[in-house]
This record gives sequence, structure tokens and C-alpha cells, in this order.
Amino acid sequence: MCFNASLVQNAEIMAIEFNAYIDDSLIKPVYFSPAFSLPQWPVLKDETPDKFLPLTWGLIPSWTKNFDAARDLRFKTFNARIETIHEKASYRKASDSSRCAIPIDGWYEWKEVRGKKYPYYIHREDRKPFLLAGLWDRWTDVQNDQILETFSIVTTTALGICAQVHNTKERMPFLLSKEYSSLWLDRDLKYSQIRGTIQPQWKELKAHPVSNLVTDRNRDKNVPQVMDEVQGPPEQMELF
Repeated sequence: MCFNASLVQNAEIMAIEFNAYIDDSLIKPVYFSPAFSLPQWPVLKDETPDKFLPLTWGLIPSWTKNFDAARDLRFKTFNARIETIHEKASYRKASDSSRCAIPIDGWYEWKEVRGKKYPYYIHREDRKPFLLAGLWDRWTDVQNDQILETFSIVTTTALGICAQVHNTKERMPFLLSKEYSSLWLDRDLKYSQIRGTIQPQWKELKAHPVSNLVTDRNRDKNVPQVMDEVQGPPEQMELF
């Protein structure tokens, strides 16, 4: 799963890394952002694969009837399982015609050791940003005369270091290589045409334990210190 992410890169790095334009107003250091706060995020849509645009986390399908239904549904669509995106009503259409890629440079998960959970930060070893597979949709709120573009992060079975950290749910976001991101954002390709080709990336990932600041409701978590490495649980993994 992926409910808490970071993105601390500047616009220049983002433009170079992903060969896409991003306005300075869309990028600011985000050290810890929970999906449940419905944050706005820079996203590459299949409509505009060379330009980052602001979308809101928590997908609202275009067929959603009213604001109350949208408000309830979006808290259930932060993540979309890759195994069922072509089956679920919320994602079926988007999987073919509204795919997107979400840039992050890390996310937070919890490892269970002897019945206790410890927070970890997962990132690339070189700390560069990377893209996650996503789905997006456009919903018209007729009650408030608004058009909302929202997204969901696609997840898959946890692999490598992610499986060792997220050892209860055993899920991870679907990381895209540059080659696979091009396929994912190709509007001429249906999901059925690429599902057997694209594979999640994971071998460049590292992880380290972080403090309980990530769960402290009384403190600001969106600070650089939230990513700092601390002493891990008794059964620290050799791969770390």
C-alpha cells in the first residue's frame, strides 16, 4: 500500500529526470504527506505526458452521482490493486483510457516485529525521484460547479526490501521504469495490451527505520527530521 509519501525535489531536477515541464508553483518540499489529507500532487497524465499538472489524491470516478457520494468514495480509492483494476467499477474505464504517473522520492510503511510495528522510510539508494503507476479521472461536481481531477496509486505484491518491511499487508506501489512509464502513458494502448509487459521496479530501493514522529498527531510531520534514520527494531534486517 502507499498512503504516506514524500517529494522533496526541485522543479529543475524533476524536469531533467522525467523530461517533462513542471511549473515552480506545483513543487515544494513535501517530507510527509498522508493521502487522508487529500493532498494536491504534480502528476503526468496520459493526455499530457510531457507536462506535470496538479491532481488531488483520492480518485473520484466520472460516474459518481453527487458530492456526498464523491466524498465517501475518494477515501476508498487512494490505492488501486493492479490485479483488479480492469474489473473494479471505479477503475475499469481509467485502466484503459486515463492512466497517469505520480512522482515521489519515498514512502513510509510499517514493519511488524514481535507484535509491534515500526515505521520505515523506503526510497531509492541514490535518493532520486521515481514514478508510480496511477489512474486518474475527471468528475464534475454540479452542486458546486467544479471540475475535479483526481488520482489513485496502483499497487502490487511487495517485492524485495518492500516485502521485508511491509510484512503484514505485503503490498507496494507499482514503480515504473522510464521504459514502462512510456508504455503506461501511451493512450493508444489498452491495459490488456501492456499488462503482460510492464513489471514493477524494486531492486534499487533501500529502507531505514524512522522515528515515531510519523504517528504523532500533536506534531507537524512535514519536516525534514521525519525522514531521519533511527535505531531499528531488535531484529534489524541485514539488507539495511
